[in-house]
Amino acid sequence: MNMQQFGQRLKTFRQQRRLTQRELAQRSGVPQPLISDLEAGKREGVTLEMAWRLARELSVSLDHLAGTWDKAEEPERAAPVLETRRGRPRKATPVVPAGVRG
Repeated sequence: MNMQQFGQRLKTFRQQRRLTQRELAQRSGVPQPLISDLEAGKREGVTLEMAWRLARELSVSLDHLAGTWDKAEEPERAAPVLETRRGRPRKATPVVPAGVRG
């Protein structure tokens, strides 16, 4: 994961949600100085737990926050088929985080 890119994406998603660093820190439990350092590219690493907390509060996936997956680059795939308790196939329903519009 490119930490410079991670920090830039963190700042972009935070600003899109109109959150200050302090508000994001309070909601995620990640210290505000760490968020500041990440956004400024001064920090070389972040724990998976902290990255997950930030992504959760920003309503994005870890892949989106880290820049390892871009929806525009992902080929279209059919929804996976799941089985119900009675053994009948059904299409998977996509899970959308609260507050995210599609």
